Parts: sequence; C-alpha cells; structure tokens
Amino acid sequence: MENLGREAHRRNTVVDILCAGTCPARVPVLQPLAKSSGGVLILHDDFGEAFGVNLQRASTRAAGSHGLLEIRCSDNILVSQVIGPGEEAHTDSHESFKSNSALAIQMLSVEETQSFALFMEPRGDIKSNFVYFQFAIQYSNIYQADIARVITVRLPTVDSVSTYLDSVQDEVAAVLIGKRTLLRAKNFSDALDMQVTLDERIKDVARKFGSQVPKSKFYRYPKELSLLPELLFHLRRGPLLGNILGHEDERSVLRSLFLNASFDLSLRMLAPRCLMHREGGTFEELPAYDLAMQSDAAVVLDHGTDVFIWLGAELAAQEGKSAAALAACRTLAEELTELRFPAPRILAFKEGSSQARYFVTRLIPAHKDPPYEQEARFPQLRTLTADQRIKLKSSFIHFDEPSFCEWMRSLKVLPPEPS
Repeated sequence: MENLGREAHRRNTVVDILCAGTCPARVPVLQPLAKSSGGVLILHDDFGEAFGVNLQRASTRAAGSHGLLEIRCSDNILVSQVIGPGEEAHTDSHESFKSNSALAIQMLSVEETQSFALFMEPRGDIKSNFVYFQFAIQYSNIYQADIARVITVRLPTVDSVSTYLDSVQDEVAAVLIGKRTLLRAKNFSDALDMQVTLDERIKDVARKFGSQVPKSKFYRYPKELSLLPELLFHLRRGPLLGNILGHEDERSVLRSLFLNASFDLSLRMLAPRCLMHREGGTFEELPAYDLAMQSDAAVVLDHGTDVFIWLGAELAAQEGKSAAALAACRTLAEELTELRFPAPRILAFKEGSSQARYFVTRLIPAHKDPPYEQEARFPQLRTLTADQRIKLKSSFIHFDEPSFCEWMRSLKVLPPEPS
C-alpha cells in the first residue's frame, strides 16, 4: 500500500480515505496508502454531518504539490529531528533549488492545515551574539504556478538562564514535546511508557531550573514556564496518550493527524479550550476543569478533532432558554472549526446523559482540590452563591484520577502559581 501511495504521489494524486461505521477499518493497511500520497485517513462514527463536511473539504481544499523545504542554520546549530508530512529529499531531486549545506525535506503535500516540527541542538558552545536560520520552500500551487518563499531569522544568544527561560513559549514547547512524545508512542503500551517519561521531564525541569523548598523534598517549578505542566497534564490524560479512546485504530489515526497537524490544531488536540455561554450570547473562556460543569450553564469544549456542547440539567429544563444557548454554542463551534481539516465531529448532550462522559473525561478533575486552590485556578467560582457552590460540589462523582495539583505533588513538585 505504501508503494501504491508513492506511485499516486509521483502522479500528482493525493489519496484521502474517509471511513464510516463501527466495524474495524483495517487502518494499518489503509493508512500507509493515504500517508505516502500526502493524504489523510479519517474515521467517522457514521455517514452523518461530519462525514459530509469532510468529504466536501477534502475535495475542495487547496493542496500544493512538488514541495521542497530547505533548512539552513548557522554552522554551530544542528537540525537533529524533523517531524511532519514529508521525508528527506534525495540529493539528485530539485537540483536547481537544493544546496548541499541545507537539510532538504520533500513535502508530500503543501497545506495550511499541516506543519513541520523542527528540533535543533548546538554542536558546541556558541561564541557569537546571534545565530541564523533560513527556511526556503518551493512548490506548485493548484494552478500549476511555481511558488518560492524564503524566510531568514536572526535570534540573539543569551548567557542568562532566566533570560533563556523567559524566551520559551509554553504552548510552542508543549506542542513540540507532544510531537516528539507521540512519535514514540506507536501503540497503547508505548503511550503508557510515555506518560512516565512526561512525569520524569516535569521533575527534570523542576530540578534543573526550579528551586528546592527549604527543609523539604519538594521543588518549585520555574515561574517562567508556569503554563507548561498543565498543558502536558492534558496531553498525558487526554486521547493522545490516555485511555479515552478504546480502539487502537482510533489511537493510530489520531496520532498520525497530530504529528502532521498545524500548530493551532496540534495545540487544540493536545489541550482543549473551554468556553462558557453567557447571557446575551457571549462566551467566557475558562480553564478546562470540571468546575465548569455548572447546572445552569452551557459549555463548549474544543478538543481539535472533537467539539462538545454540554447543557446543564437546570438550563436544559428551560426550553426556550436552552434552545437559544444551544444555537449560540453550535454557531460558535462552527465558527471555531470553519477552516479545520479534518472537520471535527460536533456533539451536543445534556448533563447526566451517557454521551456526557466524552466531555467529562477531557476535563481536569479540579473538584478534588481544596476550595482555596479551586478559586485560585478557576476564579469564576467566586461569582457563584453559597447555594450554587454546594450544588456544584454535590454533582461530582468520586473517582481515583488525580487533579492537576495532586499529580504535581505526586512528583514532589509544587504546582505553579496560576498566572
């Protein structure tokens, strides 16, 4: 199948495979065909709305061909790994564009919904004040016009650890860590090993860049990276590495999509975005904690390949109000995912329904934390009355999975102060 996909790519044909139904789809057989041609394999529950939208977007999306990406760096920087929808180009291909000093990647297709993750390391001590990176891309667009773009970046070097840490963007770091981790998590057994590896990385960062609490075995996490642990906790327990997905086919397809996805989609697949509906049709962004499951509210949870709309039981009982909230939530979900490919499935359900478990499992169980910690990390709680707080607390079912704060403390690391 891989050879067939390569032949399709050679003939400028991208093969997308859209599957629907509950029976196994022989993903290990079909995926190499789609992947090596520059296409994607997508699983659907049925031939419903999401299937139709993906069929439409697959047939109309603008994908370039004959793509070549060249990466050049300063002499003291080595590109150690590239993750994304391509493979190292042969030295005799694209000879007019290729330079011997560059790392050349043959792109299987050229699309806005995809990206490459680049990992670099110094060959030794860097003496200069700046290092240089150049990214050159050449491809043919859908009109067969040849396009060439060159981006050159100069970055300053620093000799201060705090300045170095300040320059790290938590979300970018989380996506890069996620890509490298998922590359090694080829099956569920590997995924369990990678959960342990993430735990060790959290401890390593705390020991290397944090500080030890006096007269204690605990470490403080560096404040410059305060958002990173929670993003990695979502990665650890979510569908990419956790046990939310039941079938290895689903895990394999999701892994392949994540490794090739654009930065924005990768971030959403890694850590969900939670938005609560407010009076007047506005939305408030909140941490993706189970404390958002307030019975008089409607919540949208965007998890990249899935978008969930949750209606609290109290709101659902008010027919007119719940219909307006549901319509606003569905409009928001469609706006958030308008250009996304694959198009996510959008599921709406009421509190307490069997489908609500899809929503609950993706939220951090912060209800287990003490009230002061809940308020610090989820300030919206302060707007609730005492009766609403009691009602919210009584709605949770106890289970063994740790909250973010409990997980951090189990690693002998204090949870970072919320920013």
